[in-house]
Order: sequence, then C-alpha cells, then structure tokens
Amino acid sequence: MKQCLWLVFLVATAAGLAEEKSFSRAISPADFESVGLNQLSPAQLKHLDELINAFKNPDVAAARRVAEEAVAAQKAAEAEVKAAKAEVAESKKSNQGFLAKAKVLLVPGTKIEYAVIKSTVAGKFEGWGGQTVFALANGQRWQVINRDDHYFTPPMDDVEVEVSAASFGGYWMDFPALNVRVRVKLLSSR
Repeated sequence: MKQCLWLVFLVATAAGLAEEKSFSRAISPADFESVGLNQLSPAQLKHLDELINAFKNPDVAAARRVAEEAVAAQKAAEAEVKAAKAEVAESKKSNQGFLAKAKVLLVPGTKIEYAVIKSTVAGKFEGWGGQTVFALANGQRWQVINRDDHYFTPPMDDVEVEVSAASFGGYWMDFPALNVRVRVKLLSSR
C-alpha cells in the first residue's frame, strides 16, 4: 500500500513539474485572460510555451537548433547522394560503349557467337599502314594495332567493314569486298 501511495505522489509531483515548465499554465486565469492568451489556439499556446522555454534556457534552444540544422544537412546530403547515384545509373544506361554492345549470343550447344559491328569507312579508303586510324560512319574510331601491317588499294569511297571480336581478345576489322582483314583497337565511340 505504501508503494502505491509513493507512486501516486511521484506521478503527481512529476505532473506538477511538467505543468510548472509550461508558462501558459503557470500564470493565473485572470492574467491569462488579461493579456489575451485565451484567444490563442492550443497550437499557438504550445508554440508560445516553447519560445518562453527557449528564452529561459538559451543553451538548450541553441543545442536544439544545431541538432535540427544537422538533421536538415544530413537529409540534404542523402538527397544529393541519391540524385548522384541516379545520375550515374542513367549515364551508364545511355553511354554504353562497344564492349557493352558486343553482347554474347548463346546458341544451342557450346558455340558462342559475338555481335558484329557493320559500318563503312567514312570518305576515301586507300588501305592502311602501321597504326592507321579508321573513322567509321557510325562515329567510332579504330586504330591498326600492328606497326608492320600494310595494305594498299586504289582509292575507294565508303568501303564496308565488319568489326568482330578476335578469339584471344582484341578485334578484327574485315573488309568483305576486298577479302582482307586487320587487327584493330577501339579509340573512341560516339
């Protein structure tokens, strides 16, 4: 029984302290009406009590402001990170290079076929020497890998080429009309 009475006393004291911290409840009803506080809504009274408590305890109010600013900064940083990740994902989708486009096609059995790029050499074609750069009509630029490779032909316009993956890495550029091919590497792609 004593414990129950003690508990009731503690709860009543705590409620009294909580009310004592509230300015709007601490003043007399006559003062409450004389200054016009009875015309405020409950939300406005609560805000007034918070402002008075902040005035009485400036350190607590400053700490609360710093904490609110930190939370706002954290949310802004998280939003920036999320936006940056979305931008990177979008750029990866839209900026696929040749390697991403050279998809492996699985054929029944164990045979693997690689996608072939078909285009034309932009402008006049007269062959190649060591490290010649081919500008293709699709915007890609390919360079001959071996310095010792040479091939010469009479000038031709818009020669068709096919670029395919080589067996042990690298790429071949085939010229079907001329029945020749050369090892190349990708320099740039649109």
